[in-house]
Amino acid sequence: MKNKLLNISKKSKMIAATAFVLGIVAIGGATYTNTTLAAEEGSRMSSLVSAIAEKFNLNVSEVEAVVNSVLESERSLRGEQGELHQEERLAQAVEDGKITQAQADLVTAKMSQMKDDKNLTEEEKKDKQENFKTWLEENNISMEFFQMREKGFRK
Repeated sequence: MKNKLLNISKKSKMIAATAFVLGIVAIGGATYTNTTLAAEEGSRMSSLVSAIAEKFNLNVSEVEAVVNSVLESERSLRGEQGELHQEERLAQAVEDGKITQAQADLVTAKMSQMKDDKNLTEEEKKDKQENFKTWLEENNISMEFFQMREKGFRK
């Protein structure tokens, strides 16, 4: 048994350690939503990648590629879960008579459109906000349907 443990390759140890660290990073990374915190996370992530690469004598860019791949998978999964949660909450709001199905469809379409608006300039963001307020009024939709909580819409 002892000989088997000694025969574990350096690469196997590196893979196990990297998987463990990435799991912790992915869980911890899920809590960061603020831009400042995201920048700090990027800095910490860079330090972590460098430390892993140095410790196991690996290429930094390869470790970074693995880390980025895992983080992107986690972001994608969280996004899918968020969309499912949104759909469930909208369906419940329709069932409860808070909005019509047509309004729920409009909210879903608007949310999808808003995902594409992440890289706007400050001026473009201000214009979008004004247009969004007008859109809400024109469609008689409350802002609460765009402010999600875990158990329902914010009031």
